[in-house]
Amino acid sequence: MAYPISAFLARLQECNGSVTRGSYTPATLGQLAQHLSRLVFALPGGVLVFSEGEQPRAWAEVALREVTVPVGRVGLPAAPAQGRGFALIGLGAELGFVLAATPTDTASLDETTQLYDTRWSLDPTAVGALAMLASDALPGGLVAGLHGLRLPAAHELLQLSAATLDFAARQHATLVVTARALNDRLRHHEDQTRMIVHDMRAPLHTLLICLRTLQRQRFDPEGQHELLGVASESAAYLLTLTETVLDSARLETSSWSLKRQPVQVRTLVQAVCEPLELAARPDQARISRQVAEELPLVWLDQGLMERVMTNLLTNAIKYTPANGEIRVSARLHPDGDALELSVSDSGQGIPPEAQARIFERFYQASETDRPRGTGLGLYFCRLAVEAHGGSIAVRSSVGQGSTFTILLPLTGEGEERASGQ
Repeated sequence: MAYPISAFLARLQECNGSVTRGSYTPATLGQLAQHLSRLVFALPGGVLVFSEGEQPRAWAEVALREVTVPVGRVGLPAAPAQGRGFALIGLGAELGFVLAATPTDTASLDETTQLYDTRWSLDPTAVGALAMLASDALPGGLVAGLHGLRLPAAHELLQLSAATLDFAARQHATLVVTARALNDRLRHHEDQTRMIVHDMRAPLHTLLICLRTLQRQRFDPEGQHELLGVASESAAYLLTLTETVLDSARLETSSWSLKRQPVQVRTLVQAVCEPLELAARPDQARISRQVAEELPLVWLDQGLMERVMTNLLTNAIKYTPANGEIRVSARLHPDGDALELSVSDSGQGIPPEAQARIFERFYQASETDRPRGTGLGLYFCRLAVEAHGGSIAVRSSVGQGSTFTILLPLTGEGEERASGQ
């Protein structure tokens, strides 16, 4: 004989006066099953009967998770096209319980947000009704023992209610904290969106003004060249901003696939420094390089690390006066297990209160930074370095300059593959 879940639900509906009904999440349903089992199986000699519905053995395991006495198990044959849902019949030495549940939305694949239409009871009448429905599959001794079941005492029901209320209260507290965090995050994202839009408007206006001016007026070659240069700078800024936003999002979600390869550190430093040196303005501080000899090959995503170093170096140029000094260095960490890359400047420095937050998304050390950046650059640097298993830190004094230090591990798969080339 087959035992569809719908038959158990229908039989419980007939016992409506002694049956509790509700819509529960899987977490709440699991806690209820555990509380019922702990109460019913407090003494040895119990049996748990479970239907062959949705993951029946999994739900049986959940129900008996915190039961300390041995409990026998009886599985009922599945009905054709059983569908989702399950039923449990707990028969203890003195008490019994029944629980049947089916998902309210059978099309949903997200178990965490699924709701189950549930009926359950500790009343011997309801327990007997379900047990008799499945009597053909149960040993005779179980059916005979149904007449000895009793109603739970008041203190037992209070114990069950206290445990259920405690779980509900903890769930509510968790939901409140989660909702507050989501609201804060939503407000933060709205602020970020406004900042990005604000930072895009100025270069877009500049670009459009340049293009419209070129369309409407005739200029000598020098004037055209100047306008095209301004337009090109605005377009480059917009492209960099867009790429940084998108790449930061990819690094946040670990969806960036690092293209690791063995890299010469001296080549990396040269690739970063030379373009900025060649394009240096007369009022730009001089860049010096200090790369230690005989550094090992480092296994990393060269393009990504070049962007990190370029970001740090352009920041140093931005905040360092013409008579200042900028230094890019590379050496082995004193422990010998990491490559240490650093960019130092003699610029304005960073206040102590800002140093702890400077690598956060959209954070800027002061209001004076607003016209000169989005607060995304150092956040992107941190994500990119951490994707390599490394770390980035800053040491700074106001009025004396800053030093950004990157540590990249030399051990692991990357080093082994690089040394084997």
